[in-house]
Amino acid sequence: MKLKIILLILLTTLLLVPTHSVLAAEARIQDVVVTNSSTDLLLYLKVLDAFSPEILSGVNNGLPLTFSYQISLEMLRSGWFNKEIYSGSVDYTLVYDSLKKEYSVLGLTKENKFTTTDLAEAQRHMVNLNGISIVPLTSLEPDRQYILKVRVVLDKKSLPFNFNYLIPFSFWNLETDWYSVDFRY
Repeated sequence: MKLKIILLILLTTLLLVPTHSVLAAEARIQDVVVTNSSTDLLLYLKVLDAFSPEILSGVNNGLPLTFSYQISLEMLRSGWFNKEIYSGSVDYTLVYDSLKKEYSVLGLTKENKFTTTDLAEAQRHMVNLNGISIVPLTSLEPDRQYILKVRVVLDKKSLPFNFNYLIPFSFWNLETDWYSVDFRY
């Protein structure tokens, strides 16, 4: 009888615990701008509410945090499937060095490394894409309609020892909805 009561309490507790993070519903992409330089198509954006206290605690305890900005660019074609021009991702990783008490944001190349002692400043670098080159303008046909889609996903490789498979719920879940921008080039 005691075993049945314990199992009932355990089952009820597991059913009441959310299987996804509240953060995933809150994080969102804002201020998306698609423009061009003289040679490339450029993307600017900002992510809001990307850091929960649990994520910040993990970073301060030495866990690396990687945001993967997944980007897709398609040329719209009426009466036919859209033509994929680009599909890829841009990754930014936040790492805390407890000996130096410094946060480092690692970008596309080693030259893009940014180091600071201020967590808020490191967070700003993680959630802003400023002029990321998507494709050369020669990849686009003039006077055609295009759609650019972007979302942000917390890279699951950030969690050590495959914890994301061991724990059915996690405050380390982050995945925004796809944000779309239609434009004509």
